[in-house]
Amino acid sequence: MRRILKHALIGTSLSAVTATAVIGTVLSGSSANATPPVAPPPGATAPIGDAASRIGDTSRDATRLALSVDPQAAAADDKQVYASARQQQVVDQLAAAKKKAAEAAAKKKAAEAKAKAAAARRAALIKQQGYLPGTTDPRSIARQIMQNKYGWGSDQFACFNNIIMRESMWDVNATNAASGAYGIPQALPGSKMASAGPDWQTNPATQITWGLSYLKDRYGTPCGGWAFKSANGWY
Repeated sequence: MRRILKHALIGTSLSAVTATAVIGTVLSGSSANATPPVAPPPGATAPIGDAASRIGDTSRDATRLALSVDPQAAAADDKQVYASARQQQVVDQLAAAKKKAAEAAAKKKAAEAKAKAAAARRAALIKQQGYLPGTTDPRSIARQIMQNKYGWGSDQFACFNNIIMRESMWDVNATNAASGAYGIPQALPGSKMASAGPDWQTNPATQITWGLSYLKDRYGTPCGGWAFKSANGWY
């Protein structure tokens, strides 16, 4: 009985070994005769696995490129960019300052031209009238006319003032009831002063202009007229 069982086990083992050998042969033959993979035709979509593989390769290439950048070179590039931006900012600031200075110079030039024109107009009026327009005090008008038209100073004004204080006390409407003499210089008749201007009855400048002209023609200077008046009581 033991001998029969032993032979049976041996047979079973041989059968298992034979079966394993046959399977290995079949598999080996299949692998040897397997058809190689065919590339997809043009225009066909690549398998998902291939696309993922290429994406991985691209990512690895980008990583290698990033790692290959020199930090010092990158920092130098940043400094150069900053320097260029700063230089452009300075250029812009200088241009703005130059423009502002030019505008200020133009305004100053225009103001100077305007002031010069005003001064020229004033000088022309002073030359024509002998006093600055807008002056209302008769004494100030007399001083200006004496200086601007005749070159007479304060000494001649003192003589003129002595005459006028005794004639009219600088009253533009003063009238001599006895003779009819009129105005600041007490012209006789008063209409004589019309030669100096049509407003001779009310304008002190017109009356003073006529009175100074009269003294210049008759006595040479106000002091000459004052000397005559002091001696004769009239002039």
